[in-house]
Amino acid sequence: MPKARSLSPGTVTGLYFMQKYRFLTVGQFARIAGFSAYHAAEVLRDLSRWGFIGFFGYIGIPSQGGKTPKVYYLKRKGWDILALEQHPLADALEPFTQVHTTWTPQMYHRIRTIDLLISAEAAISKRPHLAMAKTFVSYRMIKKGHAVTRETTDFVAEEKTSENKLVPDAAFVLENVEMERRALFFVEMDMATERIISQTPHNHHTSLHYKISQYDRYLKSLRYSQTYSAYGQFRSFTLLFVTLSDERVQSIRRQLRDLPEEFAPYYRFTSYEHAMGDFFGPIWKSRLFSDHREYALVREKQSS
Repeated sequence: MPKARSLSPGTVTGLYFMQKYRFLTVGQFARIAGFSAYHAAEVLRDLSRWGFIGFFGYIGIPSQGGKTPKVYYLKRKGWDILALEQHPLADALEPFTQVHTTWTPQMYHRIRTIDLLISAEAAISKRPHLAMAKTFVSYRMIKKGHAVTRETTDFVAEEKTSENKLVPDAAFVLENVEMERRALFFVEMDMATERIISQTPHNHHTSLHYKISQYDRYLKSLRYSQTYSAYGQFRSFTLLFVTLSDERVQSIRRQLRDLPEEFAPYYRFTSYEHAMGDFFGPIWKSRLFSDHREYALVREKQSS
């Protein structure tokens, strides 16, 4: 890259979030950088040509035609340039981590999960009184003790057994910087491949009903308050459950009616389409099927 060339603020922002979430699609980069899809693609091609970023995916799908999305990740050269930039996000830049991954069918789910987090980040950027204090994703592997495990892995009880294991797709800590208060959120991205309720005992643990009941146990156990104690004092959390259609949202809520009503306020459901709008706006439904209201996730800043 010629020495006279500098990165625009939008490009720096996009690269920062590429490092934060390990990889981004063109659409994700465009949204967080504030670019059009066309301009984002041009910028990413230049960055790739200069050796700042690499990509995977963009491979043919024989059974469907077309190709998988092209997914970009930051290289060391790009991280070095990013670290030198004078940008509000520079202080939050994490140490460089080399991305070693290829396209797999699971990548569709990971991309949708990142879509939700980028949507949340974009919504926060329009609310100066809010800040994303910390994010966690299930596809990032970390070392806990002597074992390597998914970053969001936890247990709903003291016994660390498979029956008690819980692995949210993502989690984040949201801060109201004016009130100096923090809230803990978990995120589940449903690809509509799991049964809501299983009719056979041996498949019971793979149903959505079981997964939600595990979150009920998690709420009751207060284990999350220990796991995330470094980021705040949390007396509860909110599970954000996103699925592919409004019809499936309603179906899931209907079939969760037998779960304890006392935990219903800690759950919010919406469709992927709504979540890709104003993530924190009034798009969320309660777990309580009889409740027809739509809720926002945050209180808006009061105008002076």
